[in-house]
Amino acid sequence: MWWIALSLALEPFDAAEPAAMPPLFRVADPTWPGAVATTPDAALLEAPPPPGVPYQQEPDVRLDGWPAIQAVEVMNADLWHAHGWTGAGVKVAVFDLGWFGAEADVDVLGDVETADCFLHASCELAMDTLRARYPIEEGQHGVACAHAVRSVAPDAELHLVRVNALASLENAVTWAVRNEIDVISMSMSFFNASFYDGTGPYADLLAELGAGGVQLVSSAGNSARQHWQAPWRDLDLDGRFDGDGDNAVLLELAGGGRRTVYVTWSEFGSCGDSDLDVVVLDPDGFIVGRSFTEQSADGDTCSPVERVGVNTTVDGVYRLEVVAKRVAPAGLLVDVMTQSGAVVNAMPAGSIVDPGVHPGTFTVGAVDAEGYLTNPVEGFSSQGPVRSGALKPDVAGPDGLDSAVFGQRGFFGTSASTPAVAGALALVLSRYPELTPAEGAKRLQTWAWNPERSGAWDPAWGAGKVRLPEPLEGSWGCARDRDGLGGVGLLLLWWGRRRANATRGCTARAT
Repeated sequence: MWWIALSLALEPFDAAEPAAMPPLFRVADPTWPGAVATTPDAALLEAPPPPGVPYQQEPDVRLDGWPAIQAVEVMNADLWHAHGWTGAGVKVAVFDLGWFGAEADVDVLGDVETADCFLHASCELAMDTLRARYPIEEGQHGVACAHAVRSVAPDAELHLVRVNALASLENAVTWAVRNEIDVISMSMSFFNASFYDGTGPYADLLAELGAGGVQLVSSAGNSARQHWQAPWRDLDLDGRFDGDGDNAVLLELAGGGRRTVYVTWSEFGSCGDSDLDVVVLDPDGFIVGRSFTEQSADGDTCSPVERVGVNTTVDGVYRLEVVAKRVAPAGLLVDVMTQSGAVVNAMPAGSIVDPGVHPGTFTVGAVDAEGYLTNPVEGFSSQGPVRSGALKPDVAGPDGLDSAVFGQRGFFGTSASTPAVAGALALVLSRYPELTPAEGAKRLQTWAWNPERSGAWDPAWGAGKVRLPEPLEGSWGCARDRDGLGGVGLLLLWWGRRRANATRGCTARAT
C-alpha cells in the first residue's frame, strides 16, 4: 500500500516550518466507528487501526505560498475587463484549507458559495469558518487565493471548498464534477503518494475531472531549492548511500524548531524490495532525527518512504544519511525533499510533485509581477521535467500581488500565481464560451509570453508567462472575433460536457 504525505510549501525567506495536520489513517471501511471523516469508500481515523487491519497514512499539509492587483495589469486582464470579458458565467472553485479563524474573513470576497468536503463526503455542508478542527487550518491562505481569482475574474461564480487531505480532495473532485465547475484553483502540493511520475491516486482524480470537463489549475510548488535525487550508489560498500560523495546529502537548516525531510525511492509498484532507513546529524555530528520504518510487502502498510522529523538547535549544515537494510539489485532512484531550509546542492529539475506532474493538470510556476515580462522565474518555483516525460510546468504566472488579505505586494509563491492564472482562464472562457476549459488552458499556453521567443518549452516557466493579448479597437463583448485572438473555438466539439451557456461572457462593463 502507499503511504501518502501531502505538503503545502513554505515562504522561501522564512526558515520556520508551519504547523502540520496531525497524522490521519485511512481504512477501507466508511462505517468504521469513530471516524473523523469519510469518503464513499473509506474512513479517516486519528489513530492507527488494530494490528491486522490494512491502512494507509493520510497526507500532511502545507501551502504553496505565503503572505492581486498586479496580476490584473501584467496579464492584461484590465484590458479584457474594459471589453466586458470579466468571467461572467464561469464557475471557479478554490480548493484550500486556510478558511478558518478570526483572521479569515471571506466577506471581502463578496457573494460566494462554500462547501465542506471534510465534514461530509457529499460536500453539501457549508463551511463554518469560525471553527477549525486542526490548528493548521487557521489562516487566510484560501481567502487570499480566492481574492486573486476575484481580482482577475470579478464576475466569475466563486466557490470556496475545504480540502485538507487526500480524502477530502476525493470528495471535492466528485462534488466539482457533479456541480459542473469549470475551473479549480488549488495551491497545494501532495508528497509521497507516487514517485512523481504521473501514477498513483491523483491520476484517478485527474481522470475523473477530465471526464467531467473540469480543468484543475495547480501550483508547481516552491521546492526548487529543497530537492535532490540520484541513483542508489554505495561505492565504498559501507551500507550507506554515497549521496553527495561523503555518504550523505547535505541540508541547510535553521535552528530552533522541528523540520521535516522526506526520502522516497522508486519502488511504489513493488514496495518491500528495498528497505532503507534515514538518520540526520547536526553540525556537531549528533543524531537529531531518525526514521526506521520497515518496508515489508506483507505488513499492514508498505511504502517506499521515510519521513524524518529533525529537531534543530543551531543554524548550519546537517547531514542526511540513508542506510540500507536491503537494496534491490539495480535501478533504484532515491529522492530527497525537505519542507523547510534548503538542500546544499539542490536539484531544481524534477522538483514538481503531485498533482502538478499529471498531464491533465494545468501546472503554474511563479514570476515576480514587478518586472514581470523581463524577470526570470522565482528561484523557489519548482521545475520540470517530470519523470514520465510530461512537459511541466505548463506556464508561469505573476506573484508578489496586492492582496486584500496580505496587503500591498504581500502575496508570493506559486500559491499566488496559480489563482491569478485560474482567473485568466475564466476570462478566456467568458470571452470564448464555445471552448472547453481544457481548450481554454491550451489557448493561454499559445498566448504565453516567452522572453526567449523560441517557442520551446522551458523547465522553469513551461510555454511562458501568462499574458492575455490586447484586444483590438472595436472588439467588444459579444462582437465577432475581430481582435485577432484566434479561432480555436469555431470548431464545435460534440463529445464531453459542453461549457457554453446562456449566461457566460458578454457583460458590457464600463471601467
